[in-house]
Amino acid sequence: MRIIHYALTLPRKLDVLLSNIGTQDFIEGRRHLVLGVISQIIKIQLLADLNLKNTPQLVELVGDSKDVEELMSLPPETILFTWMNFQLKKRGYSKTVTNFSYDVKDAEAYAHLLNVLAPEHSNPSTLKVKDTLERAKLDLEHADKMGCKRYLTAKDIVDGSPNLNLAFVAHIFQHR
Repeated sequence: MRIIHYALTLPRKLDVLLSNIGTQDFIEGRRHLVLGVISQIIKIQLLADLNLKNTPQLVELVGDSKDVEELMSLPPETILFTWMNFQLKKRGYSKTVTNFSYDVKDAEAYAHLLNVLAPEHSNPSTLKVKDTLERAKLDLEHADKMGCKRYLTAKDIVDGSPNLNLAFVAHIFQHR
């Protein structure tokens, strides 16, 4: 019982939202609640470097000091979107990614992002491929060549799995 209490105390220190979950939920094995807590902890860890202290290069995303303050007040996930869209604009990609589901399902944004970050590993035919599943597979091959471990499959990309796509982009950010 004491270890379960500790398991609930630690996430609170990490600012994990623990609504409607308590010691009894762990004892009774309510998977969806326990997995929700674990998912939040993983997300916090994946996004931990999205700040100026750990990643001073983020300053390139903004113009002046006022914008820097504004950027740093944003949630880490929003900073990740800002970084991704900044990279995509370098490539001339016209769409804006605002979510890790619908906006990345066609795997085009990933192809452009990976080509900006590691053109030496790019496959020129990736964007010519009409089949989104095949394009997603090529994107994952490109990411592998960059040293990015995969958290998802090509099917996860085209299905628009938001948590797995967020993990993938966060990992790309860490390996850029």
